[in-house]
Amino acid sequence: TKEYLELEVSKAYMQLQLAYKAVNVLEKANTTAQGNLKMVENYFKNGMLQKTDLLNVQVRVNEITNQLQYAKSNVQNASDYLAFLLNEDMIGKTYKPAEALDNSIAIESINTTISDSRKDIQAMQKSSEAYKKMFQSSKFGFLPRLNAFGSYELYDQNIFGTSAKGYLVGAQLSWNIFDGFKTIGKTQKAKADFEKAEIETEQYKKQSQLELSKTNRQLLDEENKVNLSQLAFEQSQEAFRIRQNRFTQGLEKTTDLLMAETQMAQKELEYLQAVFEYNFTKQYLQFLTK
Repeated sequence: TKEYLELEVSKAYMQLQLAYKAVNVLEKANTTAQGNLKMVENYFKNGMLQKTDLLNVQVRVNEITNQLQYAKSNVQNASDYLAFLLNEDMIGKTYKPAEALDNSIAIESINTTISDSRKDIQAMQKSSEAYKKMFQSSKFGFLPRLNAFGSYELYDQNIFGTSAKGYLVGAQLSWNIFDGFKTIGKTQKAKADFEKAEIETEQYKKQSQLELSKTNRQLLDEENKVNLSQLAFEQSQEAFRIRQNRFTQGLEKTTDLLMAETQMAQKELEYLQAVFEYNFTKQYLQFLTK
């Protein structure tokens, strides 16, 4: 349907926003890793760190470089899919969203009751009404057929005389008793089809309400996930800051610094993913109530 296509386009657009945001996060992580590498190289040259420390940092830099390349490819993939949905030429094009993915979410109150105006439910109801009319029409097969007839005659020898005339009016009522079982069978089938359509319509509405309630609970879970992911990201930022300060003072191991830096980038990506999932779930919930 048109509404579902609009939902899919909106999802693709948000995926493109997320892809660009992931590139930004990994570019920041790459800058941080490069800074750590220079610092470790200086410490190594001065004999303050071992070769293994330098190698560990170099491995981390290579990991981020690889992740960044995948993230950039994902931007192109998301752009191509959006172009496909919009029926646009994707060759040599890379779409960029008009606005970046917002790091915060907007809490809204959404109606969680299925509307009979939803097009899929209207289609089911119209189908049920059609079967009802077929059932009602089949009942007329039991009624007798009435044929009326009449005639008017002149009996005068002269064509324009008026001395004699007559008319006949009658009606014929016919009922084919041998067609009764066939008519009963058609009526019973029409009734069964109508009842089946009514049951299927009611089941579809209940299933739709079930999906709506499930999605509403999922939205609450996603909201909680966003809040916890944001808290985890903020905590990882503080942990990295502390470890980096301690490392410059010679109080922290290189592996601990790398672990804190890796965790910080990971938690930011998880936070952005949680925001995306919340926004899409909210749009899907709105789609279910239209």
